This record gives sequence, C-alpha cells and structure tokens, in this order.
Amino acid sequence: MKYISVAEAIGTEKIRHFVALARQYCLLIEDMRPVSAVVFLPQVQQLLSDLYSAALKLDWIDLQSNVDYELGKIDLDKILCIVAEKICDNRYYWSVFDPTDMENTSPSCGDLLDDLGDIYKDLQYSLRVFDLQTADSQENALWEFKFAFDKHWGYHCINALRALHFFIQKIENA
Repeated sequence: MKYISVAEAIGTEKIRHFVALARQYCLLIEDMRPVSAVVFLPQVQQLLSDLYSAALKLDWIDLQSNVDYELGKIDLDKILCIVAEKICDNRYYWSVFDPTDMENTSPSCGDLLDDLGDIYKDLQYSLRVFDLQTADSQENALWEFKFAFDKHWGYHCINALRALHFFIQKIENA
C-alpha cells in the first residue's frame, strides 16, 4: 500500500473531484424539498456511482496526526425522515453479507435508508473536518475519506447501487 503526503494530495484534481461529489451527495440527502422516488432514486444512483468511482482513485494519506474532532450535531433523524419519504416503499432488499464467503450464504435484509444514511454520516463528518481548513484537519479528512470508503461506506454504496438498480427497474416497468 502506497502512502502519500497531504501536500501531494491536497491540490490534485482527484481530491477536488471527490470532495465536490461528496458535497453534492450530502446536499441531495439534506434537501428537504419533497420529491418522488421516480426522480430521487436515479439521482442517488448516479451520484453514488460517481462517488464510488472517484473514491477508488483516492490515495492513502501518510497520517501524522490522528485527531478525533468534536463537531456539532447534525439532525440526522430529521434528514432520514425526509429521505424515507423520498424512497417510499423502495427501502428493503435481500443480499448476502459477503458474496465471496462460500460458507455463509444466508441472505440478510438490507435497508436502503440505512445505506444512504451511513454514507451520508461518513462523508458529512469528513467534509466538516476538511472544512476546518487547518493542516491537521485536512490531513485527517483526506485519510478518513479513503479509510471510511474502504472499511465502511463502500460496502453500503455497493449494496445501495445494486438495490437501486432493481428498484428503478421495477418503477420503470410498472
């Protein structure tokens, strides 16, 4: 695994592009205006696809200062209530936790709202840290973008994209 410095990463197009997409995703999730699933689901699908692709290109940052930032609370419950209205009954789906595990093939029930919320929480936290505009905060945020993708929200993103594909097809064929 290759690590690069914050100085090498901070001004790159891939960082600017990823941060812009992360902001777009968070704004879409935070948007309180009502919108139908027919409109909302394809928007989420496109942004998640773009985010996943951009996150694959992120480098690991040589983290010199590991800081936990205490940031103000976000009213996540309110945001997720609005998102739940937008996705309507296109919420639950079946999946296998680890599709490469041939021993544990039991299906589990996935939750699109949980996926979208977890992706949002990870990205929103990192963006807020990034926006503190200090050397340490930007280093931590860049590291967190890659770490959270590899270890958490990337899984949610893949599951959400798969579910969204089928939900959108079902809506279009109705």
